[in-house]
Amino acid sequence: MLNCSSQPSPRQVTMEFVGSVIEGDSAAVEKYLDLDAMVDRRMQEIPPTDSTQTHGYFRDIIINNLIGEGGIRADWKSHRCVVNDEKVAGDTAEVELTLMNQTTGQVHYLKVYLCHSDLGWRAFYFL
Repeated sequence: MLNCSSQPSPRQVTMEFVGSVIEGDSAAVEKYLDLDAMVDRRMQEIPPTDSTQTHGYFRDIIINNLIGEGGIRADWKSHRCVVNDEKVAGDTAEVELTLMNQTTGQVHYLKVYLCHSDLGWRAFYFL
């Protein structure tokens, strides 16, 4: 049985992850993100014959979207982000994230998926 009582919950890690993306804190983004797991998942979605899209290629794409002038960072900065409920099942978790556009009022819902390891809870996918 997983004992995480002394570590931040998946919900808390999601709040920290979203905050680090908005603030552009690349060290914190990498702390709360399992980038290799995210890349591996993304690579499963491409045809095996496309040799131009390597592990390094996707690492760069993902991290560049989350920091600096990246698209995900820009999108999250323009929204009010509310971290909602978490669902934990063993060493994986799902956290609901609501994004409300501060100009239009339009609402989007995301799920952030996390896994637990010796490093604690880390996001590996969001959709």
